[in-house]
Amino acid sequence: MSDYFLADDLSGALEVAAAFHRAGRPAIVTWTIEGWKACGPEDVVGFNTETRNAGPAIAAAAVTKALAAGRARGARLLFKKIDSTMRGPVAAELAAVAAALPDTTILFTPANPHAGRTVRDGLLLVKGVPVAETDFGRDPVFPVRENSIRTAVPAGTDGRVIALDVATDDDFVRAIEARQAAGQPWMAVGSGALARVLAPRLVRPSVVTVTEAQGALPPGPVLFVCGSAHPLNRVQAARLAGDRHVAVHELDPADPIAAARAAIASIRASGASGLHIVARSPGGATVESGVVLAALTEAVRQVAAATGVRRLMVTGGETARALCDAWGIEALRVLGDIEPGLVLASAEADGERWLMGIKPGGFGSEATWVKAVDALRAAV
Repeated sequence: MSDYFLADDLSGALEVAAAFHRAGRPAIVTWTIEGWKACGPEDVVGFNTETRNAGPAIAAAAVTKALAAGRARGARLLFKKIDSTMRGPVAAELAAVAAALPDTTILFTPANPHAGRTVRDGLLLVKGVPVAETDFGRDPVFPVRENSIRTAVPAGTDGRVIALDVATDDDFVRAIEARQAAGQPWMAVGSGALARVLAPRLVRPSVVTVTEAQGALPPGPVLFVCGSAHPLNRVQAARLAGDRHVAVHELDPADPIAAARAAIASIRASGASGLHIVARSPGGATVESGVVLAALTEAVRQVAAATGVRRLMVTGGETARALCDAWGIEALRVLGDIEPGLVLASAEADGERWLMGIKPGGFGSEATWVKAVDALRAAV
C-alpha cells in the first residue's frame, strides 16, 4: 500500500517529504494526479494542493478532492502539512480533513520550536511574541490576524481534534506516544517540525534504492531566486554576497528583462566555475504579488535560456511552483535537506535534469543561503 501526505504549498510539501526521506523512504512531491500516478509503491508521495493563498471554500474542496484521490488509490494518509504561522485557510482545510475521517482523532498544532514558533495556552507565539504582532501579521498576501489556534478547531468534532500546546520536540513525542498507546485511528495536522518527529514512527525504511535516470548533472552556475518579501531574505542575501562574493541583482517588476540581462552578463563573466545570482522581488507592499511572481518567472526563464543554468536556490513555495510550471516540471524527488526547511530536490523535464534548493521565505539563519550555495555546488 502506498503512503501519502497533503500540503498547502510546495516548500512545505518538500520539507515534509525530506522528513520521510530521512526516515528511509524515497519521497516525491507532485501537484497533479498524473504525477501521483507515476509514483512507485515505495514512494511516500507529497501532494501539494497549492491552497496557501486560496479562499476557504476553494481550499476545502481541493483537500476533499485530494483525499478522495488517495482513497481511490488505496493509499494511506500519513500527515497534513500546514504553515507554522497559520497563514492560509487552515480552519477550512482542517475541517475538510475532519469531515473525511469521522472516526479518526486528529492531533493539531502549527508549532515549530526550532524556528521559535511555539504554542502556549492555545496561543501561537513567534519567539515569544503573538504571531499576529509579528511580520507574519503584516504579510502582504495572507496576513495572520488570529493568535489562538483553537479558533481553527472545527465545531462539532466532539473532541476529535486535539489542539496541542508545544514548546519543544518532547511535547510532540509525548502526544504521538499517547495516541499510539490508545490503539485508535489517529493522524496529525501540523508543521514540518512535527513531521520530522512523526516520520520515523510511521514508516519502515524502503529496500528500494533511488537512482536518477539522467545521471550526474555537470558543474555549472547557480541562480538564486527569491520571491519572498520577508526581511530575513535580505539578511541572507547580504551574507551570501559577503561570504561567497555573489553578484546581487534587484528585480524591478516593471522591467524584469533588465535584471535578466544583468544576471546573464554576470554569469558569462564568471565562467564555468559557477556564479550565484540573487534575483529578489522588492519588499514594498504596493506591488501586487502576482505581478512580482510573473516578472520574476520571466526573468529566470531568460537567464536559464541564455546561460543553461540548471541549479537553482528558490525562496518561496509559490515561486518554486511557478518556475516548475514554466518548465513543465510536474514532480520533484527529494535528495535530502541542507538544513531543516531547506530541501534539495531533483526534477526532469524535456530530457533535462534540474537541481533545486527550496525553502519558505521566513526560514533559516543568516548563513542559510551560504549553506545552500555550497550544497548546490557539490550536488550531482
